[in-house]
Amino acid sequence: MRIAVLLGVVGGLVLVPAVATNAQAPAGGGAPSNAGAARPQDIAAQNRQIDSDYNTLAGRGVNVTNKDRDGARPKRGSPTAATAEDIKAGAPVRDVKGVPIGSIASLSSNEIMADPTQPVIDTGQVKIGVPLNAFGKDDKGLLLSITADKFNQLVAQVRAKTPTPEQQSN
Repeated sequence: MRIAVLLGVVGGLVLVPAVATNAQAPAGGGAPSNAGAARPQDIAAQNRQIDSDYNTLAGRGVNVTNKDRDGARPKRGSPTAATAEDIKAGAPVRDVKGVPIGSIASLSSNEIMADPTQPVIDTGQVKIGVPLNAFGKDDKGLLLSITADKFNQLVAQVRAKTPTPEQQSN
């Protein structure tokens, strides 16, 4: 019985490569057709011509940039450190991925800022001071150096440590 099972398994393994080989043959028999497909030599020649044209223009002093090439996207400005002058009331604030976090709060006269060197972000649920060195800016505006999830975790930690008005009166 074991020998019959073993021979059946071995026989099946011998047939699998033969079936796989037949499955790769083109329909209708004959050699596979590459009609309409670009040859690698043609693509390489076309790329050489594009590069030659580009270098010719650049050599003549024509201002050639990546924007001049088809399909090229312009680079976004890299983030830089924000200064106190960059932070204005009402300015939107995003995280490092571009997710909106809130905006710079304009404090009313009865609100006191704990640290004047920390701009206050209004998330819509809470106002919280953030150190100036955590801010950056790019071509789209202000951003924080952390993700929105991490920011929300830090806000929750601060709120858990801060006593509520009922706790302070006891």
